[in-house]
Amino acid sequence: MFELSTGVCNPKMLNEGDYSAYDALYLGDYSCPLYPENFSAHIDVLSKAVETVHNWGKKSFVRLYAVPSNHELLWMEEFIEEVFKLPVDGIEVHNMGLLRMLKNMGNQIPVHLGVFGNLYTHETARILKEYGVERVYPNPELSLKEIVFIKEQTPIDVLVPVHGKMPLVISETCFILEHDASSEGKCNYACTEEHWLHRSEGDWSLKDTGRMTVSGKDLCMIEYMQQMVDQGLQHFHVQNLGEPADYAGTVGAIYRRELDRITAGLQPESMEEMLQALSAHAKMGLCNGYYFESAGQHYIGRG
Repeated sequence: MFELSTGVCNPKMLNEGDYSAYDALYLGDYSCPLYPENFSAHIDVLSKAVETVHNWGKKSFVRLYAVPSNHELLWMEEFIEEVFKLPVDGIEVHNMGLLRMLKNMGNQIPVHLGVFGNLYTHETARILKEYGVERVYPNPELSLKEIVFIKEQTPIDVLVPVHGKMPLVISETCFILEHDASSEGKCNYACTEEHWLHRSEGDWSLKDTGRMTVSGKDLCMIEYMQQMVDQGLQHFHVQNLGEPADYAGTVGAIYRRELDRITAGLQPESMEEMLQALSAHAKMGLCNGYYFESAGQHYIGRG
């Protein structure tokens, strides 16, 4: 009835994490093809991962590099041709050029539009449907009301992020590399460590993963899962990029428990224990993002 998904960047992350709570895994780091053994750039490790995920009884969706430049389209076309040979359940794209490339290459695999496709309206979703897009990840700035409207007005699935840091900005260059004099301009995979951007006054923080900046606070919608289900939403996502190995397992288990409760029609349990567990993994605290038409920094509990 419901699908809970998260992302997995490479074999190390796949082997060390607990993904038992999830129905589907998005494979690859769409922000940087240089990331070690990135599923989004290395077909050999991707092929093994797809087999592993299917053996676990889960769906596998391949994430393509989100912001390729002209000179990178050649290797990406070669990569996509190899992806076509795999039994993947979907391909996620963030780039309209890649979407057109997929169509011209005769793609028969369901396509998902990723977060940096910047989908804001149902009219855009209707156009994307003509290109084979079957699922969209709305821009994080949309309210829950706007997301539900897109779901109701289009023949397309909507992937709703329910937990984790919100992707905000993506670049073709690495912020960490540019500010690391010791690297001498060569990637030393410093992005595998935590890097934070803080305002001097200390009233907000962002996290940098190299080519992508995400929110400092973790989006948390555990108290609103029943409401979202009642509004017809079915596909939920935990944002996991740049998190420690135990993050996906802990967070996923909590959301799976709540979805199972909703499916069984049981009475709500106390949220205090779940919120405490989720807060323990949120270094800068929890928020509701832009779902309730606020600036993305506040957490509004149901009381």
